Order: sequence, then structure tokens, then C-alpha cells
Amino acid sequence: MIELKAKPFNMPLKITVEAPVNPSEDANKVKIAVQNIVKFIEPDFSQNKIIASTNDEKSLYLIYEQIRDKQILAVARRLLLKNMVYDSTYLLLNKQAAFVGILNICEDENESPLGPIKIIIQSPYINEFIDWLAPEW
Repeated sequence: MIELKAKPFNMPLKITVEAPVNPSEDANKVKIAVQNIVKFIEPDFSQNKIIASTNDEKSLYLIYEQIRDKQILAVARRLLLKNMVYDSTYLLLNKQAAFVGILNICEDENESPLGPIKIIIQSPYINEFIDWLAPEW
């Protein structure tokens, strides 16, 4: 078991994860890709999409750690700020990389040939969330 070093966020938030399932894909493999990156959730398959939601920031601890380990804080922060609308923001992740447990952030949906995993975060403390996940250096 990996010991995570993430500090708790301790503010209300909602995390929604969506990933398209193309006709050429196995829905279980897409589900595994989602669960490899966003922990402690049980995704459902509905309308050609894997979808899950939670209020537990622990689901994002692996992303928290990989952003730091891969030294991509600046990219993650820039995209979280760019994608912010009111109390919501999102990140796009490459589905194929996620299947093997690797965090690969996409700038836009076209960077993931099979469609990205979209992680949407909503919180009345969205700026604090961005500072928590991807602080400024």
C-alpha cells in the first residue's frame, strides 16, 4: 500500500468523473482507468459513459501526489484556473495512460484519442481547492 502525503482539504466539494465509452472499447477497461486515477469511487456505466461522483477529497490524493511527483504543478494550476467557471473547474486526463495508472493531463479533448476522463470539481471554495491541489510556487 502506498502511503500518501496529501494533506486534507477539509472544505465542502463535489467531484464528478466522466469518461466516454466508445463502441470499440470495453466498458470495464474504462472503469478500471477511472478507478486507477480517482480512488475510492464506484463508477457506473450509463448512456455510453462511465460516471461517478463523491464528496471525498481522498479520491483525488493519487492525482495530488502524481502532480507533485511528475512536477506538473504549474500545468495543472494553469488548466484548473483556465477551466474555472464560478464555483467549478475541471481537468482532462488521458484515458489510456490512466488505464496503466499514469496521470497524463490533456490540454483539450483531442489530446486523448479515445476521449478523456473529465474530472469536475465543484466547491464554494474553488480557489482554495486549486491552491490545495496545485499551489503556486
